[in-house]
Amino acid sequence: EGARRARGPMRRGYVERDSMTASEKEVRQDDETREMISSMEMEDASKRGGSLEWLAVSSVMTVSIFAGLLGYDIGVMSGALMPMSRDLSFTSSQEEIAVGCLNFVSAAGAISGGTMYNKLGAVKCVKIAVVLYAVGMLVIAASHSFAMVFLGRLIVGLGVGLGFAICPQYIAEISPPAWRGVLVSCFEISINLGLCGGYLANLVFVNLSDSPRWRGLMLLPLVPTALIYILNIPKLPESPRWLLRTPGNEALARDVLVRTCGEAAAGPALADIKEIIAQQNAEEESQGDRGKKGWSQLFEEPVARRALLIGAGTAFFQQANGSEAAVYYVPQVLKAAGVESERDQLGAAAVVGMCKTVFITVGQFSVDRYGRRVMLLSSIAAVTASLWLLAYCLGAAQAGGSAAGITLFALCFFMASFSLGMGPVTWVVASEIFPLRVRSRGVAFSMAANRITSGTVAMTFLSLSRWLGVGGAFSLFACVSASHFVFTYALLPETRGKTLEEIEAVLAAGSSRYQRFVDDEEVASSPTYEANRSGVPIRAS
Repeated sequence: EGARRARGPMRRGYVERDSMTASEKEVRQDDETREMISSMEMEDASKRGGSLEWLAVSSVMTVSIFAGLLGYDIGVMSGALMPMSRDLSFTSSQEEIAVGCLNFVSAAGAISGGTMYNKLGAVKCVKIAVVLYAVGMLVIAASHSFAMVFLGRLIVGLGVGLGFAICPQYIAEISPPAWRGVLVSCFEISINLGLCGGYLANLVFVNLSDSPRWRGLMLLPLVPTALIYILNIPKLPESPRWLLRTPGNEALARDVLVRTCGEAAAGPALADIKEIIAQQNAEEESQGDRGKKGWSQLFEEPVARRALLIGAGTAFFQQANGSEAAVYYVPQVLKAAGVESERDQLGAAAVVGMCKTVFITVGQFSVDRYGRRVMLLSSIAAVTASLWLLAYCLGAAQAGGSAAGITLFALCFFMASFSLGMGPVTWVVASEIFPLRVRSRGVAFSMAANRITSGTVAMTFLSLSRWLGVGGAFSLFACVSASHFVFTYALLPETRGKTLEEIEAVLAAGSSRYQRFVDDEEVASSPTYEANRSGVPIRAS
C-alpha cells in the first residue's frame, strides 16, 4: 500500500518527461525514488511502533506498584518522623539521618542491581527487592532505638535501590516503542500515588498516640507488598533482550515480544536485537583480551560515555533542585511560613501530594505526544520560576510579611511543574538512552546518582535552612534548576518513537546529528512515527 501511494507522483510525471532533457529526467527520477523510499520507511516505522498488548500493561502495573511503595515511604515519613522523633527522642541530626540514609543505601542497591540484572534477570531481581523492602519495614516497625530504625532504613534502602535500577529498564525493554514513554512514566506516577497514600495515611493516623501511630504507618504497606509477591510477580515475563543474551532462548524471547508488542512488531524487533548482540559479540571477539568488560565499558567507550553523561546527568538534576526536601519536609516548610497546627501541616502536605499526582498524569500522556525535550525543558523552566517564588515567599515569611496560603500555592506550583516533565521524563531518558551492552550498568549508575543526590538534599536541608534560611535554601535550588535547563538544552537528543537500537545509532552518530525537536507535522502524525530510520537523514537544529 505504501509503495502504491508512493507511485502516484511517478505516474503524474510520465507525461512531463517527454519534454525533459536527459539530465532533467535523471534528477526527476532521483527525486521520485527518494519520495517512494521515504513513504515506505514511514510505513515500516508505523509497524515497528508496535501495539499495546495486555501482558505489557499488566507487567508495567506490577513493577510500578513497587515504585508506589517507595512513594508511600517518602510521603509517610513526612508525617511519621515527628511522632517517631518524639517517641524515640531523636536529635535533629538523627532525624536527617533517618530520612536521608535510605537514599544513600539505595544508591548501593542500584549499583548492585546493574550486576545482578546481567546474572539473574529482571524478574528475580524484582523478587529480591520486594523481600528486602518488607523485611526492612518490619524492622523499623519493631524498633525501640535510633540504631534499629537506622538498620531497618538500610535494608529498605537496598530494596528500593535495586528496584530503581531494575524496574525502569525492564519497562523500557518490554514496551512497544510507540508507548515506551507512557509506560515508563507509570513508574513515576506510581511513586506519586504512593506519596499521596502516605500523606493520607498520616491524616488517618493523626489522632493516635505517638508509638502506635508511626509503627502502624510502617506496617500498613506490608499487605500490598505480600499480595504483589504472591499474585503478580510470578506472572512477569523476562525481558526479551536479557533472554537473547543466552543462546537457545530465541523462541522464548520472540514469544515475549509478540505478547508485549504485537505480532507485526515482534519480528523486526527480534532482528534488531539479534543484530546489535551479534555486533557486540563480534567486537569483543576481534578485541580479544583487549576488549572492555564490566563497568569499564561504561566509562571508556565513547557512545556509552556520551549516554552516561546524559542519563546520569538528567537523573542527578532531577533531585538536585530540592524536590526531595519539598516532599519530605512539607510540614517543616509550612511551619516556617507560619502554619503551627500539626493537623493543618499534614493536610497541606496531602494537598501538595494530590497536586503532584494529578499533574504527573498529564505529563505521562504528553511525553510521547510532544517529545522528551519539549516536556523536560518546559518543566525545568516552570520549576525554576516556582523555586524563585517559593524562596521569596519563605524569605518574606521569616521577615513576617508573607501569607501561608501563598507559600502553599508556591509549593503546589513547584510540584505541578516538576510532575509535568522532570518527574516522568527522567525515568524515560535513563531507561532508553544506554546501549544494550551497558544498559543495566548505565541505568544502575544513573539511579545511584539520583539516590545519592536525593539523600544529600534530604540529609542537609534542615542544616542548610539553619545556615541560609529556608528562603535562601530554595534560592540555591533555583540556581541549580537554571543550570539543569542549560544542560538539557545542550545535550539531550529527541528520542520519541525510536526503538532502543535506533537511539544507540543516534548516539553513535554524535551530538551534531541529534534530532533536537519534533516539528508540527511529526506531532500531528501517528504516535508510532520513527523518523531517522536506516538511511533517513537525522535533522539537527
